Amino acid sequence: MTALIIFFIAIITDALDGAIARQFKCKTELGTFLDPLADKLLLLSGFLGITFSSAFILKPPNWVVIIIVFRDLFIICGLVIIFLTTNQIRIQPNLIGKLTTFFQMLTILVLLAGWRYAHLIWLPAVSLTILSTALYLARGIKLVNPPAPENKI
Repeated sequence: MTALIIFFIAIITDALDGAIARQFKCKTELGTFLDPLADKLLLLSGFLGITFSSAFILKPPNWVVIIIVFRDLFIICGLVIIFLTTNQIRIQPNLIGKLTTFFQMLTILVLLAGWRYAHLIWLPAVSLTILSTALYLARGIKLVNPPAPENKI
């Protein structure tokens, strides 16, 4: 129950932070980098904590955790590659990425709550995770390999 309350508070404060930054136009370049990184660390610690702790009876299958952890590591590695090749980092979340984060957070909440139908949440979370990975890959390839300008004669 304590883990559930702490995780819920972390989610609420993350949402409030973003809402306040947008409301008062206080978005910073550092914040646009750190906020998604903090989300990833929160999600990774949640999934890995549930998976490897003996305190939790209800756990997602290993393949669920592997897909989610792989996506986050993939995105982090992709950002490093983009930075090394373009010398800039442009983090632009999209709707699918936000939905993915929402369903991953919801998955952790229902697992911590011990809801026996948690698979009804983690299955869409995994589907969105796979879709968002493909979309981020396509966008990353475009950033690293922009189309060549056309020569007009």
